[in-house]
Amino acid sequence: MKIIERDGFNRVVDVYAIYWADGLRHHLVIPHEGYNGFTVVPENKCDVVDPSINGFILRESGGGGDILVHWAAERDDLLDRLIDPPDAEAVAELERRLREDRPPELASLR
Repeated sequence: MKIIERDGFNRVVDVYAIYWADGLRHHLVIPHEGYNGFTVVPENKCDVVDPSINGFILRESGGGGDILVHWAAERDDLLDRLIDPPDAEAVAELERRLREDRPPELASLR
């Protein structure tokens, strides 16, 4: 999935996780190159430019709700490391996985 933030910069960014809170869909994204983690972009602050969620895995969030997580951020607690605090090593690992790994078969995750 890709969104374009309505922040004046109009950057198209990749979405790595999607969750719902307070009646809104929220996207976890790396807002620009060099940023060391995810930021949250609510649906009312962006436009979806590519709605594809191929490679996303449905999980239960820590708060008990649902979260869709991109396969590259899903395993080994990488998602948590990308959220808080900023972690340059976590971003490097995500980028490595995207370059080198292949998404696991969804059937094997059950």
